[in-house]
Amino acid sequence: METTTQSERDGLVEVLIWRRITPEVREYIASVFEDDSILLIYLKGRKYRVNHAWETLKRKAEILCNDYPEYFPETLPKAGFPLINNHVYGILKARDKLGRRIVCFNSGKWDPKETSLDELVGVGTYLVDLMLTDEDFLNSGMVFIQNHEDIGMKHVKEYSLHKMLRLLDIYCYAYPIQIKGIYHLNVPFYARYVYKIIRPFLPKKIKERIIISSNDQKFDVLHEQLSPQILPKFLGGHLENEEAFDMTLLQRIQ
Repeated sequence: METTTQSERDGLVEVLIWRRITPEVREYIASVFEDDSILLIYLKGRKYRVNHAWETLKRKAEILCNDYPEYFPETLPKAGFPLINNHVYGILKARDKLGRRIVCFNSGKWDPKETSLDELVGVGTYLVDLMLTDEDFLNSGMVFIQNHEDIGMKHVKEYSLHKMLRLLDIYCYAYPIQIKGIYHLNVPFYARYVYKIIRPFLPKKIKERIIISSNDQKFDVLHEQLSPQILPKFLGGHLENEEAFDMTLLQRIQ
């Protein structure tokens, strides 16, 4: 009786997977393979682990083409300009001590009645796509800081389990990025249930990298890792927003 080798079995599995992929997803993946610069982004971002890079690319294609393409606008959503200009959402000029880029979201200044969470996610994916060409972002990773000061129930209600699972799917599985730290600061007691709901679905590494601090702790836990000298004042730092935020991204968009 003839037997198949492991490589032959692996090849058969890949063929079966490829056949299940829709034409739109197949076309997107094929376009990436034709562009060495984009293909290199996935390889670099996944530390040249080919299988991991492939799974990430495939998931990005599935989400973009089939599952929820509404989160991937071709141009920056209109809501994005005031969020970035008013320093509600953006990227700091400075890196942390390990060279990681720092993404900030001052969520208390976000009005869900004017900008839905879905629109906000669209702004986020658009910026991440731009940042994939940043060597520090790609090689060293990123730290995400969300300041919850002044949030209310109108903000908390936006974070349904359905939407949080989509966020997890996008940022953990469809982008070749390394999320090295997640800080949720000034979190009111009634907002902590959001984390309890999503926690069972988080990858082990993400669970280990999430830090949640309450209103009375202010920014102590953040300042243990990031110097106030590189942070804006709304994060307990020394800088005005104009000094702290990297506005070159907005220039590239315009």
